[in-house]
Amino acid sequence: MWIMFRVPCPTPDGRTAWDLYHWREVVITPAMRDSAVAHGCRFHQAWYAEDGSAFFALANWDTPEGASAFFREWNIEDEPGEVAIRLAGEVGLVPVSLAAPGPAAATEPK
Repeated sequence: MWIMFRVPCPTPDGRTAWDLYHWREVVITPAMRDSAVAHGCRFHQAWYAEDGSAFFALANWDTPEGASAFFREWNIEDEPGEVAIRLAGEVGLVPVSLAAPGPAAATEPK
């Protein structure tokens, strides 16, 4: 089950796309990663739009129940204005397993 998340920015509480992205760089721990895998997460990556207009994430979960259990365990709630879209189909040039990993950390936009 692929889910794409989009949060328009700035959020109603004033956070930027970079703020949402960077918070995840700080908060995601090895224990959280292990828990996600145990609950059936097979892929999760996040990005921010260069123009600052939105934060995006893409995740693949085995089941909706596994995703919900993970979010409950870690007290993760939707960001203000967040939209989650369940995606259907799968076609593309390079399978996820062959894609190169992204940068380990990003720098705050100027």
